[in-house]
Parts: sequence; C-alpha cells; structure tokens
Amino acid sequence: MQARVLTALIAASLGWGMAGVGTRYLFGEGVTTFTVVVVRTLTATAAVLVVALSNGIRVDRSAWRDGSIIGVLRIGFAPILFISSLQYVSAGVEGIFITLIPASTAALSAVVLHERLDRNQIIGLIIGLLGTTLIVASGESGIGGDGGDVKVGAVYALLGVVAGATSGVLSRKYAPRHRTTDLAVPMFVSGSVVALVAGVAMQDIDFSGVAPMSWITLVALGLGSTFLPFFSTLFASRHTSAARVALTGYLAPVVGVVAGVVLLDEVLTLPIVVGAALALVGIVVVGRGRRAPRSAT
Repeated sequence: MQARVLTALIAASLGWGMAGVGTRYLFGEGVTTFTVVVVRTLTATAAVLVVALSNGIRVDRSAWRDGSIIGVLRIGFAPILFISSLQYVSAGVEGIFITLIPASTAALSAVVLHERLDRNQIIGLIIGLLGTTLIVASGESGIGGDGGDVKVGAVYALLGVVAGATSGVLSRKYAPRHRTTDLAVPMFVSGSVVALVAGVAMQDIDFSGVAPMSWITLVALGLGSTFLPFFSTLFASRHTSAARVALTGYLAPVVGVVAGVVLLDEVLTLPIVVGAALALVGIVVVGRGRRAPRSAT
C-alpha cells in the first residue's frame, strides 16, 4: 500500500508541476487562453463523470449545491487566472505564486471561520510573500528575451491565489458534510460551466487552428494535470497522513521550475531561485503548524 501511496503522490506532483509547462508550450503554438482552459476543464470533467457513473455515485441535492459553490472557484476561476498569468510569466514563476495558497487559506479561514492561526502559519505566509515580492520587485518573469511582464502576471496569479484560498475555506466549511467523491461531480461540472461562459464572453475559444500535437497536449493537461492529481491526492489522503500528502506542495513547484528550464528554455535567475527557496521554506513552516481536521472522504 505504501508503494501505491508514493506513486499517487509522485503522480500528483508531476501532474501539477507540468501544468504550467504544458500551458506555456500551447501558448507558443498559438493556442488561446480560454481554448486551453475549456478543453482542459471539459476533459477532466468527462473523466470525473466516467468514474462517477462506473462507481454508481449518486449526488444528492445538497452535495450539488455545496460542490458547485466550491467548484466555481476551485475548478473555474482559479485555473482561468493562473493560466492567464502564464501569458506573462514562466511556468516556474507561476508555480512559486501557487505555493501561497495553503498559507493564504489558513489566514482566510482565521477571518471567515474563526479558526486559530498559529505562529508557524503566520511566519510561513510572510516568508512566502517575501519570496514572491522579491521576484516581482526584480522584474524577472522567467521567460527571457523581450517576453513577459511579471507585474501583470503577478496580478493574475495573486487573484488566482485568492480564488484558490477562498475555495479552500469553502471546502473546510462544506466538505465535512459529504464524501469528497460526491463533491467531485458538481465541482467539475460547475467549473466547466464557468470556463465555457467566460470563454464565450471573452470570444477567446478557437479550435480551428489547434494542431494535432496541441490537441494531445490539451487532453494530457486535462487528464494528467487536473483529473489525475485530484484523485491521486484523494486516494493518498485515505491511506497516509496529511503531512505526507502535503509533500505534493513541495515537489510540484520544483517540477515546474526544472521542467520549464529544460523543456522551454525558461530563464532561472538569482531572484527567481531565491524567491522559490523562500516560497518552499514558507510551505514547510506552514506545514509544521496546527492542522485542520480531515474532511470526510
């Protein structure tokens, strides 16, 4: 069983870590932002529905309500914002901003749910913010050449952090009422609706110029960077500690930074290295703080 848990954690880390790299590749091939968002989300949603139907999962009305509320932010708005940030910053830099979500969730939970915010969580959030602030102040987008505007990318990414943290707070409120598998269907369905509506409103969905290799990458992102990490961490959380599951938060940004440099020739500068190190230290410090009770699965 431990080998299967380790495999699940590695799969989740690789999936999340490669998400930004795959998206940056697609942008280079001329695929539009909402084409990426819509195909990735719909692919993952289709996979979730297949799993639900094959396992006879029946979602009641309350699960549809609560799961949809979470999904609008977690599966809908957060990916839109993070994917949009990749127009301006590298996959590695985007991954560094994403590391702020756990600490931001803890801070927001303290305000909204009146959960106690301990010293480690406060210190971890401050350290992570210092890392991202250093990158923004340096003006290093990680793209190199004439491309990239780290300030614009940071705005999108930080809004994505807010959306992710808010969905985390909502999960803490609603998830204990349901099994996670019952919430998965409404989460992904509602996220798909948000992606489609936003894409149509922005007139940014264009399938006509998508090359075959880009289609393969789009489907791979939906299955490997959205569906697979979600269910891999769900499986792991049933069989190991929360601390071990949290390892994905340490590994995914490293995967994104390294893969971006190797596969996309992204630039790894000193401010980015130092910022990444601070962000990872922040995650470790937050992980040492008080843990919220595990939700039902």
